Amino acid sequence: MSDNLLPLVSVVIVNYNGKGFLLDCLGAVFKSDYKNIEVIVVDNGSTDGSLAEVGKAFTEQKLKLISLDKNFGPAYARNRGIEASGGAYIGFLDNDTIPLPEWLDKPIEAMARDFRIGFCQCKLLLRDDPDKLDYAGDYLGQFGFLVQRAQAGEPNTGQYDSNDEIFGVKSAAMVARASVLRDVGLFDEDYFIYMEETDLCWRGWLRGKKTVFIPQSRVKHAFGGSVLALGPRQNYFAKFHGCKNYIATLIKNLGALSMIKILPVHVFLWLGICIWLLLHGRLKDARYTFEGIIWVFRNLGSILKKRKAVQSRRVLSDKYLFKIIMRKKGLLYFYNKLSVKRSLGYALGFYRNKN
Repeated sequence: MSDNLLPLVSVVIVNYNGKGFLLDCLGAVFKSDYKNIEVIVVDNGSTDGSLAEVGKAFTEQKLKLISLDKNFGPAYARNRGIEASGGAYIGFLDNDTIPLPEWLDKPIEAMARDFRIGFCQCKLLLRDDPDKLDYAGDYLGQFGFLVQRAQAGEPNTGQYDSNDEIFGVKSAAMVARASVLRDVGLFDEDYFIYMEETDLCWRGWLRGKKTVFIPQSRVKHAFGGSVLALGPRQNYFAKFHGCKNYIATLIKNLGALSMIKILPVHVFLWLGICIWLLLHGRLKDARYTFEGIIWVFRNLGSILKKRKAVQSRRVLSDKYLFKIIMRKKGLLYFYNKLSVKRSLGYALGFYRNKN
């Protein structure tokens, strides 16, 4: 098929002080095998001269630059990119990724073949060691926490090489159907960072739109690179937003009976995490996590309004959906994730570090 006959794909890249990564990312995107693309860089108030460098380096490519006056977070920035896009499909990349040339072909092919697919997850490989995995999708655990299919650093031996239905994606490298994005309401801008793509995919599932892992779409990712750009407050962002967004996501998307069963246990476990952190002398981390719980209660009215909108449009029951998206794990699984610190040291292993 001629490049001009291919559906347009808008590639949205959010940047925040990513000067060390962004040029490499853009260079790789413009070498994609899929040629009918437009690239939209949304800058979250960077102070490192990122946009000036991009303007110098890419003068002939199809590139839009959107400059925001401060860091509004990835969710808000991606929405501005979506609003400026014209593609039938929208690819999302973090600025610390390097997509391989074929990264768009198979997701677009899969979505063109099956209109029930709303979101596709690319196979994420570690940028400095691409024989190892960063991420291959996740499922929902019975306590409301995410269950990863692959562990970061796990050898990539073909164990995740089938097009599987998954629960959620990591927005470091994903492809979405634009019509589904607009139908389910874009990213929730109250999330700032963490869980925003999980919430989005869950709303998609409730509307009958699948999320699928596409292993032939490969993207190298500098694990945690864009989170490190947050600077000294990265620990606060991880604990506070990770906690509040987890709880808010359950309130918005669980059916009534499931919420009665899962939410109290989920909140109780967050309180247990606060106690665990206190016992390990991590007073600030405990405070940030507890503040996340308090934020939910203070903003419960607005969360319940969102819940009403989501639930009024659902077409799949939790009973049907959980057979696809849920994988049960014992408490020991989650405790082990809590007690092991990531090598980067910027967040608890209990949180899925997405950015």
